[in-house]
Amino acid sequence: MEWTSLLSTTLGAFIALAASALADRRRWLREREQRSRDERRAVYVAFLNATAEASEILIGIARGHDHDDRALARAGTVLRDSNTLARRLELSLVADDHVVRQAVLTVTLLRAYRDAVTQGLTPETDELQRARAAFNEQRDRLTQQMRGTL
Repeated sequence: MEWTSLLSTTLGAFIALAASALADRRRWLREREQRSRDERRAVYVAFLNATAEASEILIGIARGHDHDDRALARAGTVLRDSNTLARRLELSLVADDHVVRQAVLTVTLLRAYRDAVTQGLTPETDELQRARAAFNEQRDRLTQQMRGTL
């Protein structure tokens, strides 16, 4: 009789320990996934903010709001100055491959937009309007891809 109660106590303790270990592991995995999502979200926001800043600088220059002798030179370095390129590299470390491909395409279209501005085109020209619209549409597609990973 004594062995039966000892065996059942031991078995109960083993089950309790295993359940506790399993619950701790699940909690740890959830917390790790949450930290990963939070990190991706921060990197995504930083990249999108950098592209938005670059876009705002470009449209300001194109509209003549930010026009002086160095305005076109600033347009030429806007990707570097807004940290868009650095943020894209950071994004490539934490994002899924399909998000990285969309980010690369976004930067490519931002470069085309920048090139149109550095040519001295005004917002009324079709070429600048197309470049700006293509960039904005791609950034919207990228944002949707990013949402899907969060």
